[in-house]
Amino acid sequence: MDIFELCQDFCFDGEFLRYEIVTTGNINTTYKVFMQCGDKEERYLLQKINKNVFSHPEKIMENITSVNAYIDHRHKCEDLFVLHFISNKSGEPYVIDKDGNFWRACKFFDCACFDSPDNLDVIEEAGRAFGQFQYLLNGYDASRLHVTIPNFHDTRKRILSLEKTIKYASGDRKTVAQEEISYILDNKKLAFKLCELLDEGKIPLRVTHNDTKCNNVIFRKDTLKALAVIDLDTIMPGLCAYDFGDGARSICSTTDEDEQDLSLVKFDLERFERFSKGYFKYLKEILTDEEKDTLALSVYIMTLELAARFLQDYLNGDVYFKVRMKNHNLIRARCQIALCKDILTKLDKMNEIVNKHLQ
Repeated sequence: MDIFELCQDFCFDGEFLRYEIVTTGNINTTYKVFMQCGDKEERYLLQKINKNVFSHPEKIMENITSVNAYIDHRHKCEDLFVLHFISNKSGEPYVIDKDGNFWRACKFFDCACFDSPDNLDVIEEAGRAFGQFQYLLNGYDASRLHVTIPNFHDTRKRILSLEKTIKYASGDRKTVAQEEISYILDNKKLAFKLCELLDEGKIPLRVTHNDTKCNNVIFRKDTLKALAVIDLDTIMPGLCAYDFGDGARSICSTTDEDEQDLSLVKFDLERFERFSKGYFKYLKEILTDEEKDTLALSVYIMTLELAARFLQDYLNGDVYFKVRMKNHNLIRARCQIALCKDILTKLDKMNEIVNKHLQ
C-alpha cells in the first residue's frame, strides 16, 4: 500500500507533501494527508474501510452520497453542513487499490470533538446536531437505503439471540452471569415495545444515524457550536427513538460503560434536559404523537439492548467487543443494567422533560 499512489487517484488540490497516521478510531484505518496548494498547505483525511466489519463498503458510500445530496438539494442549512467525500478520477467517492482495499477521503477540519462532555452547552449542541440532521432528512424514503448492519437496533432479535446463546454457553460463565441474565429476560417485554409498535405500523421508519455518541459530532473550536454530524457508516432505515435513546444513554450517563463501582452509575437528568432541548429544537415539528410517546422509554430500551449485546459477547467468549481486562464484557453488561435500573426510577421525570421540549 502506497499512500502517495493512492493520493494520485483522488482529486486532491495541490501536490503531495507527507502523511501522518491517525491513532483514534477502533474500526477503520485513517491517515492525515498534507498537500501543497500554491502558498497554502491543505489537509485531508484518507481512510481505509474495515471490510471485516463492513463487507459491502460501496453500499455505505451509496447511502452517504444519497443522503448528502438530498440535504444539499432540499435544504439550505448554514449552521450545520454535511461532510462530502473527495471523488476519484472517474467521479466515484472512493478508490479500490490493487489489493482490493476500499479507500475514501475528505477534507480535514480543525475542530473540537468530545467523548464524554460535562459542558451542558456542548451536550445541548450535540442534541441539536443529531435532531437537526434527522429533521433535514424528513421526506427521504428510508427504504431506499442499504441496510449495512442487519438488525443493528432490533432489540427483540438481539434478546432472542441472547436466549439462544444462553442455551449453549459454558456453565461457568452462565453461572457467574445468572443475575444479569435474569434481569434482561425479566424485562424483555418492555424492551420489545418499539419493535411491536413498528410491526403494527404505529411509528414510521425514518433515516437514522444509529450511532449517536457525542464524538460523532464535530464542533467549532472557538464557539463550541456544532459543525457537522459525522461517521455515517451506520446510516440506515430506523426509528427516531433509536437515535434519541442511544444518544441520551451515552451522553447522560455519569460514568464510562465499564465502571465497576455500580453505585456511581447514574442517569443525569440535568444533562438529559439539555440534550432533549437541543434534540427537539427542529425535530418536534415533524414527529407523530405515537413517536413522541416512545422517546423517554427508548432510553431504557437502548440501554437494555446494549447490556444484552455485552452479555451475549461475554457468554460467547468475548469474540466481538475488544476486552482489556478479565470479565470485561460482563462488567460492561452490569454497568448498563445498573443504568437501566436508575433510568426506570426516573422515567416519569424524563417523560415530563421530553414533553416540555416537544411543545
